Amino acid sequence: MDELLMDYSEKGRIYKNAEELKRARKQKPKKVAVLAATDRAGNLLFKKFDGKKLSSDQIEQFLKAKMPKDGVMCSSNKKAFKKVRRNVIKHKEIVTSNRQKRGIYSLSTVKKKASEFTNWIYFKFRGVATKYLQNYTMWYVVMGKYLTGKTVSNTGRMLNLASSDRWAWYRYRELVNITYVN
Repeated sequence: MDELLMDYSEKGRIYKNAEELKRARKQKPKKVAVLAATDRAGNLLFKKFDGKKLSSDQIEQFLKAKMPKDGVMCSSNKKAFKKVRRNVIKHKEIVTSNRQKRGIYSLSTVKKKASEFTNWIYFKFRGVATKYLQNYTMWYVVMGKYLTGKTVSNTGRMLNLASSDRWAWYRYRELVNITYVN
């Protein structure tokens, strides 16, 4: 489990006048917190939170809903994660980025997926508007889970279907089963 800080963006916004545009350019760039998590089975979870940093309360709510009682959490040494360790997860084994326990737990998998995600957002789309960031995170999770291997990810078709038709997921499943030759 790790925290990503992504740039706040109002990409595509139309400003009313030049003064408003100048004021927006002068402001210091803001950040948006995204929590990245994965498990040994390869399931990914990216969740966008309001605010520029994760709080321990947000992480605790996330863990209650997603993590089993006997699970092991691997996290970095950030302040919010330390508070969660002290308050909630006393009975769970905690492994930080500096140490490994029994040689099988580390943060490298999560950091790799987070790095791939940020590269995908910034290089494929040249950044996205923050209000749509959660949608793009879900798109990335679906691509990572279902569109790997020799299947070409025709995600534009998938998104058009999903937005216009209630039977889209059935058609999407048919599209996923089609293999293309590269």
